[in-house]
Amino acid sequence: MKILKKSEIDKGFERSQRTYLCGNLRIAAESEHIHTDAYEIGITEYKEYTAEKPHRHTFNDEYNYVIEGRIKVLLLSEKREEEFGTGDLFVITPNEPYACKATAGTRVIFSKVPGGNDKVLERPSADIKRWSASWDAVYGEIEA
Repeated sequence: MKILKKSEIDKGFERSQRTYLCGNLRIAAESEHIHTDAYEIGITEYKEYTAEKPHRHTFNDEYNYVIEGRIKVLLLSEKREEEFGTGDLFVITPNEPYACKATAGTRVIFSKVPGGNDKVLERPSADIKRWSASWDAVYGEIEA
């Protein structure tokens, strides 16, 4: 049996907004985690409004379950925004470029299957930068 206690998980949040529960991490995690090659799971806790850099995953399906709060996902290839709240689940498929932003207090459990670090950053356009600047910004909206 492998065990990861809440106290160990909470220590990760003292150093970072994201803590990994298990996986085979290319970069050493800030907190204790269970090593496995088969799966990756973690929790992201947005203590303040945060916009993540646009990116895609080359071979993982990424499952995201919103524990609490709100998150907006911008699907870059479709130029379409979706909003998710507490209790919602969404899945990002491999090679689907996206950006996301979350309100303060949002917590998301994420898991990647099959696991492994496959994140590739995307160059943000001026529209994506404007969209990322605030929760209320709308993609493609022209600023006056």
